[in-house]
Amino acid sequence: MAKLKAVPKVIPIRNKEITKEKLVKAVGKVLAEVGFQRLGVNMVAREAGVDKKLIYRYYHGLEGLVAEYGRTVEFWPTAEELLGGDAERIRQMAPHEIMSLFFKRYLRAILHRPQTLEILAWEGVVRNDLTKGLEDVRVRTALEFFELMQTDPPEEVDLTALVMIMAAAVNFLAVRSRMHDSLGGVDVRSEAGWKRIENTLDLLLERTLQQ
Repeated sequence: MAKLKAVPKVIPIRNKEITKEKLVKAVGKVLAEVGFQRLGVNMVAREAGVDKKLIYRYYHGLEGLVAEYGRTVEFWPTAEELLGGDAERIRQMAPHEIMSLFFKRYLRAILHRPQTLEILAWEGVVRNDLTKGLEDVRVRTALEFFELMQTDPPEEVDLTALVMIMAAAVNFLAVRSRMHDSLGGVDVRSEAGWKRIENTLDLLLERTLQQ
């Protein structure tokens, strides 16, 4: 009797997509809880309830999975979210108005993503191949937003350095607000407190960038 050939197991597309979604959600949750240094495939697979081999099959390892999580709107706001349908109006703004609007909307967006704030806190103490994948997402989002800037800032202003300083300040305030009711006398658990910060962002950028 002829021996039957083994038929390769085919995973239905629907099941594959569900599994991938479970893994992406799981890596975000575990990363927020344990940080980049302790994150491992076994933890993620256990949280997702799937075989760890699937992390390598679908994402070629932990780096690919973390990078995929970084591209989700659950982790990071897209340029479209930050633009809020106002692209044409923003295009007409002065550089200081565009930059101020970006950082105010960016601040509000990450404040509404508690898991992202936890991950940013862990990122502050380690930098490795996993963190680099998440950094790339942030850079692309900012570049897409600032592409609307039609007028060059003053020549003496180092725009790259300015963006870095503003991003560091916003990230610090947002991350620290997880644990503190007040920072430097500003209530970071109230709308009034955040409005004080936003008004100061407006003033700082206007004074720095206005021609």
